[in-house]
Amino acid sequence: MNELNSQKFWIGVIGGLLVALLINYLITIGGAFFGGIVAGWIGQGGRKNGVKAGVLVGILNALVLAVAITVYGMQVAPSDIGVLKFLGSTLFVLVALFPLFGLFGYVGGYIGGSLAK
Repeated sequence: MNELNSQKFWIGVIGGLLVALLINYLITIGGAFFGGIVAGWIGQGGRKNGVKAGVLVGILNALVLAVAITVYGMQVAPSDIGVLKFLGSTLFVLVALFPLFGLFGYVGGYIGGSLAK
């Protein structure tokens, strides 16, 4: 990956993360999905780089949400995650977010990378 593609990749990841964080409080899973689409589309590296950017956006999105929930508690969690309190452990919910957001970021990045070509 040359310097120009690397720069576009990271701009795509940052842009996708911002979109994901904005959408996060409406539909939590939708944030990772649409952030992945934006990251793959801005990165313009095809499906392969779109998938990388989407997964990275999904994991960073889960990390930001996990830190917010850890610091402030489940009160700041989006409503669809707040329903999962019946599972008992906040740690279980946080651990489940990473692969789930990564998967939806993967799908979004694949779609965004396909749109860019």
